[in-house]
Amino acid sequence: MPSVKPDQSEDQCSRSNNGRSTGVLRLTAARSRGRTVLSEAFRTAPFHVGMPSHRAGTGGAEVIVQGVGPGVFPADDLEISLTAEAGADLTVRGQGATKVYPALDGHPGATSRTSLAAADGSRLVYLPGELIPFQRAIYRQETLVEVADGGSLALSEILTPGRVAMGEQDRYSRLEIRLQARVSGQVVLIERGVLEPSRRPLSVPGRNGLYTCAGSLYLFGDGWEVPDADSDIGPVRWGAGGGECFVVVRLFGRTAQAVRRTMESLLDTQKRHASG
Repeated sequence: MPSVKPDQSEDQCSRSNNGRSTGVLRLTAARSRGRTVLSEAFRTAPFHVGMPSHRAGTGGAEVIVQGVGPGVFPADDLEISLTAEAGADLTVRGQGATKVYPALDGHPGATSRTSLAAADGSRLVYLPGELIPFQRAIYRQETLVEVADGGSLALSEILTPGRVAMGEQDRYSRLEIRLQARVSGQVVLIERGVLEPSRRPLSVPGRNGLYTCAGSLYLFGDGWEVPDADSDIGPVRWGAGGGECFVVVRLFGRTAQAVRRTMESLLDTQKRHASG
């Protein structure tokens, strides 16, 4: 495995064109001698990449990504690129929540751009930590998914209302979350969500209602199926739908932990179905 450390020859990655601080994470997984390895691992602060784990014994690899800083600040411009090459089976998890700090009036806020790619015969699973937007936080997240014919990819998102214990429930200024997914070269899903609680409260019927945390589980490519009809698992409510080559599961719960447990239970069921 290549060493996971900042590359001084790419120092320009630490600053964007307009001088804003930037963090970069690039991981590429390949199949070698019957198991998945990292053929490329590049990162700058605030990302830290742990050693791949093969404890599951399936030939796949799991990687934990940590944030070495306290969170995402208004000037941050983050870039993440994860690729699974043919035959690779890679799971990438975030170790902790993504905390988004307040932006001053008139500031555009922070940006995060994520690119996910799964080649033919590969599987890529990306499970980042939940998003915790602080009071007055402004955050734009863009995700681009590319799945080749014969590949499969799973992606999760969990949104919390903020620091509830500090009286900051839904006190962030603006969240914009964009997603575009292509499977076998065809666009199968485009989503754009803009949340501005001061203008359109989330705690009303028809939106989040009594459930403070929301999650989405996206499944693209081969090996997935729409779960059984809408049902409850403990304190979490969820529903699912999709098309020929994608499935979307929406989840609502009172805590991020409950949403994540349900999400991972559904994902495990999907994996067992695919392997069977």
